[in-house]
Amino acid sequence: MKYVYTICLLLLLAVFSCKTRKAGIQTSTKNNFRVVGYMLSGTIAKGQASKFDLSQLTHLDIFFNGTGANGKFKHVDHLDGVIDAAHKNNVKVIATIGNGVGLSLLTKANRAAFIDSLVKSAVELQIDGIDVDLEGDHIDSNYESFVGDLSAALRSKGKLTTAAIATWESVQLTDKALSCFDFLSVMTYDATGPWNLKEPGPHSPFSMAVADLDFWTNKRHIVKDKLNLGLPFYGYSFGPDTPREFHYRQIVDKYPGAELTDQVNGTPGNIVYYNGIATIKKKTEFAMQNAGGVMIWELSEDAADDRSLLKAVNSVVKAAK
Repeated sequence: MKYVYTICLLLLLAVFSCKTRKAGIQTSTKNNFRVVGYMLSGTIAKGQASKFDLSQLTHLDIFFNGTGANGKFKHVDHLDGVIDAAHKNNVKVIATIGNGVGLSLLTKANRAAFIDSLVKSAVELQIDGIDVDLEGDHIDSNYESFVGDLSAALRSKGKLTTAAIATWESVQLTDKALSCFDFLSVMTYDATGPWNLKEPGPHSPFSMAVADLDFWTNKRHIVKDKLNLGLPFYGYSFGPDTPREFHYRQIVDKYPGAELTDQVNGTPGNIVYYNGIATIKKKTEFAMQNAGGVMIWELSEDAADDRSLLKAVNSVVKAAK
């Protein structure tokens, strides 16, 4: 009986933890508007993170896309320095797991050990939480239980649990699973792309931002302050026998003045589609009214000068304070 009582108590605590996150979310204001930027762990390993002004972020999400053999985040060169620099700028650091995680680790047989390794890794690295960017087949029958148990374990350590989500995968995301996250970053991009050559065009228009936030707030009933609006720092083209994905930095370096628009003519008959400064500012303004923050994929793709999209985001946020 003692063991049955203990198990029941733990289950109740896990459920309560998830419900508390939904009901107790802080109301966002102009002063706590989130600017979440993803950075690949490979960028850090190459020593390139120092190029970025981390003070322009509120949260730095380091994307690992998997874990080591022991279930912990792979320690890469310069990682400790980046975490320390972020914290000195009052930026929270979150480690992201992606589809590089084996599906077997999410199953009932392996889940507890995997979560234990993740939480220990977060504590050892002195990071502030874990972000779940599992997509497609990884949002399976184990997803809800995995994020619920992970959330409860991280909450016991005073750490955050966040997620990247897509509207096109909303059917796979249960209300219970969504309630376990401190905030949700909506991937408002990739409406089309090089995988869909018959439908060339903008992959992240402003209309998509409006539709996505409307869906998650009015159809899935997520409080708006829990949502971040995704901003792409990259573009696509659709022409045959040409590069089909470009970093924003590559676009503005190759095409002078490209930062002032959302598309440029590439090779004959081929258009490159992306978000320029004006659209990024417009989306940020919209997010300040209809969400709790913005999310950037991905920081290393930005321009380093006055054409920077991150600077554009911050100009809007600062002007509103």
